[in-house]
Amino acid sequence: MGGPLPAIDGGGNRAAIRAAEVGVGERGAGRADGAPALEMRGVSKVHRQADGSPLTVVSGVALALEAGETAAVVGRSGSGKSTLLHLAAGIETPTAGVVRLAGRDLAALGDRERSRFRGRSAGLVFQSFHLIPYLTARENLLLPARIAGISRLPDGETAEEAADRLLAAVRLSDRAGEPARHLSGGEMQRAAIARALLLRPPLVLADEPTGNLDGAVAAPVVDLLFSMAEGQGAALLVATHDPGLAGSCRVRYRLDDASLARLPDGEDPASGAAR
Repeated sequence: MGGPLPAIDGGGNRAAIRAAEVGVGERGAGRADGAPALEMRGVSKVHRQADGSPLTVVSGVALALEAGETAAVVGRSGSGKSTLLHLAAGIETPTAGVVRLAGRDLAALGDRERSRFRGRSAGLVFQSFHLIPYLTARENLLLPARIAGISRLPDGETAEEAADRLLAAVRLSDRAGEPARHLSGGEMQRAAIARALLLRPPLVLADEPTGNLDGAVAAPVVDLLFSMAEGQGAALLVATHDPGLAGSCRVRYRLDDASLARLPDGEDPASGAAR
């Protein structure tokens, strides 16, 4: 897998390492046969504010995603969309309810086991990319596998082969050796999508994946996100303000006043995407 990772310092680099660790899993921790990629039942999250009063972020959420299914969550800024994705990935734990990722009840796992399991089972794409600036595009892709010590995927493909295949798929083969700091915003997000898919998770969670991109750059990134998730048979859950992105998903939900409601087929998601 190559030599040891360079020293990581600075808050932004720690965030990038955390993003890569979300894609780190134990070998063979894929989706249980027949289980949804994601199942949330009666999920609530309550934070305590500085004065001790409760703040309910999400309440009674019910959601299920099968392999290959696409869904969007729209809602105003601060409505809890990111929290919902963090609950789905097991980054945050619910105050009440059940979250099953790839058939496993996350509450039944200890912290370390949950971290390892979610890494194999969920790939995250962030609005702010979270690439390590002085690592190359290829090294950023390989970071989840290097942290986990995974050199070969279950079908025999090596991590390096998978990285090269994904770089070609996102049209970055000719930029593979460039430090991330030399990449454009669109190139960084394409690299982040490829990194999220490196270990072939059954679920991909994308938090405002086009939020830092202009329209001309965003459209091909969206196309790549959907086509690559579909190509790997992964379920895709997107939190977004972008009605066009939301409209590309088969199922759409609105998160408002802590409650998640499915939008009727054909309803314009724009009314809930930005308010």
